[in-house]
Order: sequence, then structure tokens, then C-alpha cells
Amino acid sequence: MKLKAEKVGRRYFRSGKDTNFFYAVQQLDFEPEEGSVTVITGRSGSGKTTLINMLCGLLTPSDGSVFLDGRDIYELSDRERSLLRNRSFGIIPQGQTGLQCLTVAENVLLPVLMYGRTGEKEDKAKKLLEMLGIDDLRDVYSNELSGGELRRMAVARALINDPEIIIADEPTADLDADTTVLVMKLLKERAKDGASVIIVTHDRDVIPYADSVYTMDKGELKKQ
Repeated sequence: MKLKAEKVGRRYFRSGKDTNFFYAVQQLDFEPEEGSVTVITGRSGSGKTTLINMLCGLLTPSDGSVFLDGRDIYELSDRERSLLRNRSFGIIPQGQTGLQCLTVAENVLLPVLMYGRTGEKEDKAKKLLEMLGIDDLRDVYSNELSGGELRRMAVARALINDPEIIIADEPTADLDADTTVLVMKLLKERAKDGASVIIVTHDRDVIPYADSVYTMDKGELKKQ
């Protein structure tokens, strides 16, 4: 599944010396390779998270278009875009996003619980939890987890639907060195299976797993 951004940019209104807005992301083209790991680095506030939120349909661009297999995802209705995101994208967001009213297993299965397909994925969820070393926490509520455990839960949730595009914002945050290796091997395996994996990170230990590396600075994206 081919993801492509053309002339994509995001601006916000802000009074300044010469203009009434600024670009969080300058207009840019971006086309990650299928079956590869693309890493985007850069300082906080450089526009990395804004960019990936536009790529996965969470934030409407001010300029340009985002295409998935040639279809502009922002020409879809909100419902259509949500269904597409659930089916085709695996998203590991920045921060902790577990629902406290759900157990670890229920949080992982949430993308399929919403569409009534739980049974076919229960074995997959168990396998992911085992691989990530948190199967013993499957019946624990997410508010009882540590930061690293929540991160591993988010990784499992992102992979539950075998997505063709994985977008990960600081996926190794709160993880020790051994667990970082484990998570990156999982993401690399998904790339080998044909997925496009896009990672935003400050973690230099992630770089060796990348097939291509970009740096973002003041909203501009440059390939290293």
C-alpha cells in the first residue's frame, strides 16, 4: 500500500513581523518506501508529529494532499477516513494512551472490538503480548501499568490488525535497552513483510534499524 504526500504543509495563524501565520510544516513531498523503515529525527517543535498526524489522517493539511494508493484521504468523509485508518494504519502515538477502564488485553483488541471482529484476533493479541513480555498483565487495567508497560501495550495495539502502514511517534520512549531492541525487531519484521514503517524519534539507538533517515528542522524535511 503506497503512501504519498504532495506539497503537504500545515500553517497556524500567528501575528508576526511580515505575516499573520507560520508554517509548522513547510510544503513538502514525502513518499516512504513500502517494505522499509523510515526514521525522522529532529528537535522538539520541529514539526515531526504534525507531519505524521497529517500522513495518517488525524490532522487536515493546510496545503497539499495525502494519497493512499492514489486516493486522497482528505477527500473522504470523517467516517470513511476513520475506517481506513483503523484498517490500514497502525499508530503508536506519543505519550500514554491506554484507556483506564479497559484491561491490557481489551486495550490491545480495541481496534477490532470497535468493529465486532474480536474473536479472530484474540490469539494474535496473546502472541503479541507474549512477544512483548507483558502477557502476565493481560487482565490488569492500564492505570496500573508503568510507562514502559504502557508503551509495549501501545505497540501491540498498533500491530493487532497487521497494518500495511505503521506510524510510530517515539515508540521506544520509557523502554530499557533490551526492550528497545525487541520493539525495533518487531517493527523491522513488519517492514520485511511489506509494511511501510515511519518512526519519529530522538533515540539514536533506533537509527541502525532504518533503511532511510530524514531530519526535520523548522518544518522542513531533508533526507540524510
